Amino acid sequence: MAKIFFKCLPNGELPYTDVSLTTKMMVKLFENVPYLAMLPNASEKETLAYRTLENIPGVEFIDKKVYFKNDTDIFKQELRHLDRVFNNPTDENLEPYKINSFFLPKYLQIIKRLKPKETVINLLGPFSIAEMLTSKDSLHLLSDKYYRKLVIQAVCIKAMWIINKIKDLSPETQPIIILEEPLLGHYGNIKRENEDITREIVINLFAKVIQKIRSFQGIAGIQCFEKCDWQIPIEAGADIISFDAYNNPNNLNIIADKINNFLICGGRINWAIVPVKNETLVKSLTIDAIYNRFIKTIDGLIIAGASERLAYNRSSVSIQGNIDKLPVIFAEKALILSTQLSRRIPFKN
Repeated sequence: MAKIFFKCLPNGELPYTDVSLTTKMMVKLFENVPYLAMLPNASEKETLAYRTLENIPGVEFIDKKVYFKNDTDIFKQELRHLDRVFNNPTDENLEPYKINSFFLPKYLQIIKRLKPKETVINLLGPFSIAEMLTSKDSLHLLSDKYYRKLVIQAVCIKAMWIINKIKDLSPETQPIIILEEPLLGHYGNIKRENEDITREIVINLFAKVIQKIRSFQGIAGIQCFEKCDWQIPIEAGADIISFDAYNNPNNLNIIADKINNFLICGGRINWAIVPVKNETLVKSLTIDAIYNRFIKTIDGLIIAGASERLAYNRSSVSIQGNIDKLPVIFAEKALILSTQLSRRIPFKN
């Protein structure tokens, strides 16, 4: 796995409606690892689904909802084109599938000017896409090899497009693609309802996306803030796992041996431990309280069997969700606390 330097993972939808305010925050707090910020208050198209699925065959956006139409001749033509681009991802071929984001022009300027060691781009992950998209005949995309291929190619093509843009501006910058999987926690229920959706299918789904991202000099992380089986992303080869360490502090402890092997192989854990559920909670936070909670939480994994040295030295921290609904002053407080906490992570020899 590639060496990763960041200690604070930039994360979450931001409350700004203004590019200049977003830029000030980015340069102040995330100069070493800027990210392609999500600004839903600036544009109704600022969603992970739109970022990841715009111009993908069969996908339509109507009144902020996502629909999947796979019963037209043009769908089949578009699918063949997507396949050709996936197998021949030149700049020219990828351009029709580009990411459109409110903050994208300024973000690319930041990459060009700062040339950071790392940068973060969040995309909707393949498992959640497959669960979100339903065909007219109610076909479950995960249960069909033909449509799993579509989902894999959709995510990869968006990742390849943005990685190319970053590398053109700053060849030494390491793009980190965070695959957000809000529905991964539902895997157990989905499997019970449809036995065709096996564990091997889900692992292979992730593995193919991760391998493609790596082939384009990217790093792949998987993020889920619900309780889920983290063995699946680990077995698929994820470089980073990012979980809600505030509400689900023991989620990793039950598989401490697997986590330890993951860390030994170079994997990293992002502890999303700065709570952002509401204004009252954020207002009451102090750096000492959140630091003590972090230490107690990470020590729980160590007591369960993980290496103390690896658990601390291969960790980063972040806020535990979106902050676009918070007043700016409290949203910024949460971000500042996450950066302060990252500087206090002990180093273990």
